[in-house]
Amino acid sequence: MGNFLQTLQYSLRMLRKNPGFTAVAVLTLALGIGANSAIFSVVNGVLLRRMPYSDPDRLNIIWNDYGSQGQSLPAVSPPDFQDYRQRSRLMDFASARPTPGGTLVFTDANGSSRPEHFDMAYVTTNFFPLFGAQPILGRNFTPEEGDLHGPNVVILSYLLWQRGFHADPNVVGTSIQLNGEPFTVVGVLPQKFRLLLPAEVFRLRDSQLWIPQQLNYSAFPRNFTILSVFSRLKPGVTLAQAQAEMDGIADQLSNENEVHKESGLRIRVVPLQFDVVKNVRSTLVTLLGAVAFVLLIACGNVANLLLARATGREREMAIRTALGASRAQLIIQVLMESLLLAILGGLAGVLLASWGLDLLLALHPAGLPRLTDIHIDRTVLAFSLGLSILTALLFGLVPALQGTQLNLSDTLKETGRTTGAARTQAARRMFVIAEFALSLVLLIGTGLLIRSFIALQRVQPGFDTRNVVTFRLMIPQTRYPKNEDVQRFDHELEQKLAALPGVESVGSVSQLPLTGSGSLTPYAYDAATEQKWESLSADWCVVSPGYLPSVGARLLAGRFFNDSDDSNHPRVIIIDQTLAERAWPGQNPVGKKLKIETFDPPGTPGWALVVGLVANLHIHDLARADREQIYVPYAQRPWSNFAVALKARGDPASVLAQAREQVRALDPLVAVRSLQPMEQYVSDARAPMQFNLILIGIFGAIALVLASIGLYGVMTYAVSQRSHELGIRLALGAAPRDILGLILGQGVRLTLIGAGAGLLVSLALTRSLASLLYGVSATDPLTFALVPVVLAAVALLACYIPARRAMRVDPMIALRYE
Repeated sequence: MGNFLQTLQYSLRMLRKNPGFTAVAVLTLALGIGANSAIFSVVNGVLLRRMPYSDPDRLNIIWNDYGSQGQSLPAVSPPDFQDYRQRSRLMDFASARPTPGGTLVFTDANGSSRPEHFDMAYVTTNFFPLFGAQPILGRNFTPEEGDLHGPNVVILSYLLWQRGFHADPNVVGTSIQLNGEPFTVVGVLPQKFRLLLPAEVFRLRDSQLWIPQQLNYSAFPRNFTILSVFSRLKPGVTLAQAQAEMDGIADQLSNENEVHKESGLRIRVVPLQFDVVKNVRSTLVTLLGAVAFVLLIACGNVANLLLARATGREREMAIRTALGASRAQLIIQVLMESLLLAILGGLAGVLLASWGLDLLLALHPAGLPRLTDIHIDRTVLAFSLGLSILTALLFGLVPALQGTQLNLSDTLKETGRTTGAARTQAARRMFVIAEFALSLVLLIGTGLLIRSFIALQRVQPGFDTRNVVTFRLMIPQTRYPKNEDVQRFDHELEQKLAALPGVESVGSVSQLPLTGSGSLTPYAYDAATEQKWESLSADWCVVSPGYLPSVGARLLAGRFFNDSDDSNHPRVIIIDQTLAERAWPGQNPVGKKLKIETFDPPGTPGWALVVGLVANLHIHDLARADREQIYVPYAQRPWSNFAVALKARGDPASVLAQAREQVRALDPLVAVRSLQPMEQYVSDARAPMQFNLILIGIFGAIALVLASIGLYGVMTYAVSQRSHELGIRLALGAAPRDILGLILGQGVRLTLIGAGAGLLVSLALTRSLASLLYGVSATDPLTFALVPVVLAAVALLACYIPARRAMRVDPMIALRYE
């Protein structure tokens, strides 16, 4: 312990003695460790941290697949769900069903009413026990409350209890008006509970209002998939056993039900945590690899600093050896200094990570789940500590070994240059080559993402966002019980909005583009596909006559909907190019008939006449081709939870307040929500790639700067070591430009070797970026050609200052050096 403390004190004294060296080394390490800690915080919060449920490893979500071209979604029909519960012996099941939402009316201090809309979900009475959630106030639902026509009860989220009910401890038992109906509050959920869902779950959300599901399950058709189903493995049951059981149940249901037999039903049991994060896993792993490269480059830079410092300390080490110190003690001394530098760099890095994390979350990374779980906690701090220790070994071991490999007699007799200069210079060159190789990998990744982002910016979504503003409405069923009532409300609202000054057109849609997964419908276009019902499926949405013209959809054949397309006339639809090419390739689809799912009663197939063909619209994702699209007229299928798209002749901001007032005038209890320009949805769709580009671009820039500093240091040191040689060259008649070329040539050689190694590594690693790219190959020749040129230009700049200094060497001073 005494030796340890003595070594520690000496190390601290040496670092204080060289404040410039210490500051540069600590800052360099802080950049590397801070970047890694920040990204690891995201990886830890999103991928590694267990979900906030009881035994989350046993929780699953159920997917139903219907053939290679049919529906594949975490969606189950009510009768199938009942069969799962009755036939499974290895799992417990619960389900949730989305709703149009709930409107609560709050009274302001001045007595005026203020409607607010909240997400709401219907759940089976065992839903919260399945997730291990116990209300902090009140109780869970009872089995009787899930009976058909059971009591109106509701459980509140913690956030709604805090914000809407001012954390009233006596809220349980009170009656609230929800969508115009009285509901009794029976519980308040804990603060940490939130429903985490994969992106493919459509319409269901983590809600503020939870109501028991009261369904006549057997009344629904087998192909009406409206439930999100969750399961919990019973103790001792493995996922493989559960999947085998569900395979058997799928076979039973296929044998018993013609619709499943023809569709090729497959039931998949998918771990919930895996499903929630599957779309971002590769992105986060790629980012973690990128920051690891930054850390390695930072370690190379600090190792270069230590090697340069070790050359100047050879005499000190020789004297300590002569006084009895062993080589092991000298190595421990150098490693102790490295460890202190790493710990100081780690502390500064954690501070940078906290700032960087705030900046990262401020970018609003769309599609990144579990954002509230991302923070610096004990796991991240332990990671940073371990990383600091590992870093100390990475950048300290080679200088420690090189700096203590002494020729004692020569070193003590030396009066000028140190004996290990050539040896340490070779090691420093190797570090610079490695730094440039790693930098090239990051820069090529950045280049590929830049080209992808440019390609994505050029993608035309198929609709025109200019001067279009949107908002959502939910029409309470209690006040608008019939489809005719809902359709009348929408029609009157559109007429009022269209009459506003500055409004060009208005339309309504059941779901706006680029707002998540939507509803699917099976379809058939001939006898073969009709016989295999459910083998094909398409996205569908309900639109009013003004919607497609308002968003600039391009009509290719036929017509848009008009006011005569109502429930008193034959069923009609509009389809897109993708569906037309699949069903009737090379033909005009207008006038042909398509069999789709209808709602009279729900799930019943029926034939509809195609009256229009529109160009493809990007409904879900700008970067991928969408599924076939079917548009249904609003008057033939009124939708109580819909969005309004309003196209203005100029700046739509001028009509926003008027639009809100028109809704309030029509019904003061209908809340307007999600009021925003339509271009915001397009911007959000591009946000994930922009997020990746910004982060990897930052890491690439840091790597390039660090590598350039490393090359500058090596070249500066080389000039100082070769001053005698350069003086002789100049004395023998060498021109200054010859010296410039000599030094630049040395730097260029290092750069070319590093670039060559980096290109080979990039060819192997950039394939992992393929899932993040759009419109460009992972081995894009242009990127692989341009990035090394940029790297070489920066390297030349880093070499130029030392080379200029070499040109100014005074031959007389250099010759008197010895």
